[in-house]
Amino acid sequence: MAMSKAKVSIQLDRALADVDHLIFGHFTEHAFGNVYGGVYDPANPLSDGDGMRADVLEKLRQANATLLRYPGGNFVSNYHWEDGVGPRESRKRVFEYAWHTEESNHFGTAEFVAECRKVGAEPYLCVNMGTGTVEEAMHWVEYCNGTGNTYYANLRRSHGYEEPFNVKYWGLGNEMYGDWQMCKLSAEEYGRRALEFAKAMKWVDDSIKLVVCGLQDSCDWNVDALKPLYSMVDYISAHVYAVGWGAFKRDDYLDNLYVPTFMEKQNNMAKASIIVAQNDDENRIKVAWDEWNLFGWVVDGVNDDRSYDLQNAIITALILNFFIKNADSVGMANYSTFVNINGALSVKEDGVLCRAQYCVFDLLANNTGSLLVDTRVQCGAYNRVVPRNASKRKAPGTDALLLNKETENRADIPFVDAVTTVDQQGNIYLSLINKHLEEDMEITLEFMGDEAPTGEASIQTIYAEDIHACNEMGKEPQVRIQDMGSVTAGKTMTLTVKKHSVNMIKMHMAN
Repeated sequence: MAMSKAKVSIQLDRALADVDHLIFGHFTEHAFGNVYGGVYDPANPLSDGDGMRADVLEKLRQANATLLRYPGGNFVSNYHWEDGVGPRESRKRVFEYAWHTEESNHFGTAEFVAECRKVGAEPYLCVNMGTGTVEEAMHWVEYCNGTGNTYYANLRRSHGYEEPFNVKYWGLGNEMYGDWQMCKLSAEEYGRRALEFAKAMKWVDDSIKLVVCGLQDSCDWNVDALKPLYSMVDYISAHVYAVGWGAFKRDDYLDNLYVPTFMEKQNNMAKASIIVAQNDDENRIKVAWDEWNLFGWVVDGVNDDRSYDLQNAIITALILNFFIKNADSVGMANYSTFVNINGALSVKEDGVLCRAQYCVFDLLANNTGSLLVDTRVQCGAYNRVVPRNASKRKAPGTDALLLNKETENRADIPFVDAVTTVDQQGNIYLSLINKHLEEDMEITLEFMGDEAPTGEASIQTIYAEDIHACNEMGKEPQVRIQDMGSVTAGKTMTLTVKKHSVNMIKMHMAN
C-alpha cells in the first residue's frame, strides 16, 4: 500500500510573531491532591526542607515550567490571603467552599512563591473577586511587592522575607460568570467591579500585569467585561476542558483531533472582543488560556494513570502547537492541573509518575524558539462531523424564513500539523505531528526564500504502536521521548513520520 504524503513549506525569513514562553505555564489549586500530597507534603521523606516534594519540583524544572497560576480556580472566590501567611501554627483552619473540604492554609503565598523560585517559574496570583474586597486585593499586592515602610510590606518582612516577592502577573477573579462561583456577577457588574480592583492594585504597583476574567464562548461577556478597564489590563482569560466539561467524547480520537480548531474559533472570538472593547484594531491585549486541559476533573477514572495515554499526549501537543501558531494573540497559558487529578504528573508516596502528556511539555517547552516563522502544510484530511462552537447569544427568530435550520457541522481535519520557530542562536525548531491513526507519512520539507538549514537535523519522537499506550508506576514507560538520530539538513528534505506521533526536528540555520 502506498504511503500517504504531505508537504511542509517553511519560509525562515518571514517572521510572523514573537513567541511568549509563558504559554508553557501551569496551574496550582488547593484541590484533590494538587497542593497537599502533591507539590507540598512536609511529612514525606522525599520533601525538601520547605516541605515541597523535591521530585515534583525537579519534574517541573525539567518541563521548563515558565509560569504558575495560584490559588485557583474556584478556590479563589472565597480565599482570604491573610489566612495563609505568617507562622503556620497560627494560620486559620477554615471550611473551604469551592470543594467542600477543610483548608489548613499551611500552603500560602510565601510557599507558592518559594515553589515558583525553586522551579524557575513566574508567579501568577489570582485575587478574590467573590467574597473579597478591593482593599484586600490592594493589600495583597503591597504584601508581595511593597518596598516602603508600610504595614503590609513590613508584615512580609516580619514573616522573614525582607526582599519583595515581585509578583508581576495578577488575575482579576476567576470565572465570575459561573453559577458555581461564589458571588457570581453579570458582565457589566464584573467590569465595573474589576475596574476598582485594577485601579487600587495598580496604585500600589503600576508595573503589574492584569488578567481580565473572560468567557471563551461569549463575545458579549468579553466586550462588556473588558470595556470599562481595557486601558489598564494586559490579558483576557479563556478556559477549556474539552472532555468532561466540554463538547468532546473521551475515547474518540478522531473527534478530539478537532479540539485545537475549536479553541482557535474561541480565540478568534476573544480577539474580536478585544478590538470592540478597545474601539481600536491594535493588538495590545493578549489572550490568556490560563486553564486548559483535554480532560476536566469529573471524567471517570480521572485519578487512574491509565486514563492518560498517547491519544491524550497527541491532543496536548496539538494544543501547544495552536498556542505557538497564534503567538500574535496568545500571551500565556496554564495547563490545569500539572500535579495529580488530571495532570501530567501523578504523585505517589514513594515517587512520581510522568503520565503520557508530560513528555509533550518536556519536548516542546525545551525546543521552541522565540520567533514564529511562516509554515504551511499540504496534506490529506479527515472530514468529520464536529461540535459547534456554542454561542451564548440566541439566534434571531428566523425559522419562518428557513434561515435557522440546523444542519450537520462538518470540517476537514488535516492529517499533519506543523509549526516552526527559530531562536537568536539560529536554531530551527519544527514541531511536526502526524495525526493519522493508521498510516505513516512521507513528509517533504521545503524551505522557501533565501534561508535554509545546514548540517545535521536531529529528530525526536513521541510514539507507540498502540494509541492507548500509557505509563504506569513501576513499569517501563510506553510513552516517552525517543531519539531517532539525525538526517542531513538542506533546502529540501524528505522524512518518514510514524502514524499518530509527535516529532521535533531541530536544525541550524546556515551562516
